[in-house]
Amino acid sequence: MPTTGEGFSSCMANGIVVIGAGIAGGRAVEALRKEGFEGNITLVGAEPELPYERPPLSKGFMTGEIAEGAFTIASAEQYADQRIDARLGRQATSLDPTSKSVTLDDGETLEYDQLLIVTGASPRRMTVPGHELAGIHYLRTLADSRAIRDDLANAENVAIAGMGFIGAELAASARTLGKHVTTIESQPVPLAPALGHEVAERIVGIHRSHGVEMFTGERVTGFEGNGRVQRVVMASGHAVPCDMVVVGIGVIPNTQWLEGSGIEIENGIVVDEYCRTSLPDVFAAGDVANWWSQRYGRRLRIEHFDHAGNQAVAAAKVMLGQDKPYDPVPYFWSDHYDISLQVAGTTRDHDEVIFRGAVASGSWSAFYLASGELRAALSANRFKDFSAGRRMLRAGTPVTADQLADESIELKTLLA
Repeated sequence: MPTTGEGFSSCMANGIVVIGAGIAGGRAVEALRKEGFEGNITLVGAEPELPYERPPLSKGFMTGEIAEGAFTIASAEQYADQRIDARLGRQATSLDPTSKSVTLDDGETLEYDQLLIVTGASPRRMTVPGHELAGIHYLRTLADSRAIRDDLANAENVAIAGMGFIGAELAASARTLGKHVTTIESQPVPLAPALGHEVAERIVGIHRSHGVEMFTGERVTGFEGNGRVQRVVMASGHAVPCDMVVVGIGVIPNTQWLEGSGIEIENGIVVDEYCRTSLPDVFAAGDVANWWSQRYGRRLRIEHFDHAGNQAVAAAKVMLGQDKPYDPVPYFWSDHYDISLQVAGTTRDHDEVIFRGAVASGSWSAFYLASGELRAALSANRFKDFSAGRRMLRAGTPVTADQLADESIELKTLLA
């Protein structure tokens, strides 16, 4: 198990403790040193790996295009040089705000002057009959991705329960590897809750054109097999034969260890626009944080890579006295075969979607409007449109549906 903690004092005077060593934790400790913090920094992570980027787990790493280690954000030597005490393969089990301390699973207690919680989220588990059979996977960690990749090497028929972004990306990766893929999704249109029906139907069409067999509006009621999964059973009674299953039915924020601490929790840890929690000197960011967005006038909890790293950096700066609210236009991307989707803004609560370009061309965009106001921009291999749309969202540029639909208009000209 790699560690950079040897030789560091256990004294936490003038210290910051960061619980969670994913991309958010890695970016936070990096930012603390970059911004001039000279005190003790302790980084606690449940996984044995140093902080790494998760997007390759369902894409390039799964297909063998990206090697293990290529997406680690810093080496053990770099953490040592930065005097960051990384406690890996360790989990926090409780928080005592009175003594300003965190207890770890081995009984060690870490005192803090300030605490940043970036514990992320864990996959929602199925408890249907047969859920304990071998060959049923969930994807969150590098270890999960390794296990899925190893099983894929020997599988012919892959079943994916849940067709959200993780399920869709894994379906694309498995098809790229030549596997027969069947997806089971409870929604009538996969991805519709995230992207709306019109755009989701285009994405579904892309997957069908690549040979993915889909069951929609179906619920998984059980798994069958002799020691190892061989069939996925649905509520309709239909059974899908398979060599392995990947379940992707959402995630749950990792807040269980905070019970009894008094911290406010509602769909994650409740924080303000400065990433402050309800407890003094305790901050939270990333997938686990339900934060107040001044831009949108409501709470948001976002489960995307870009957001996690950026919000953690913002939290680190606030911890050092730079009181600037975190208030971005949300952004994420998702790769499906040769299609790179990029999304900025909030796609929910829209009442109109304007398209530019045809699906068959492999290059198109969609713009989400609410009462005539641009709320989100999405592109599929159309980066100029997306760049302009993202800038419009940041600036609040007024645009019309006709302007967005007219491909003779370069969208960047509307920014003036």
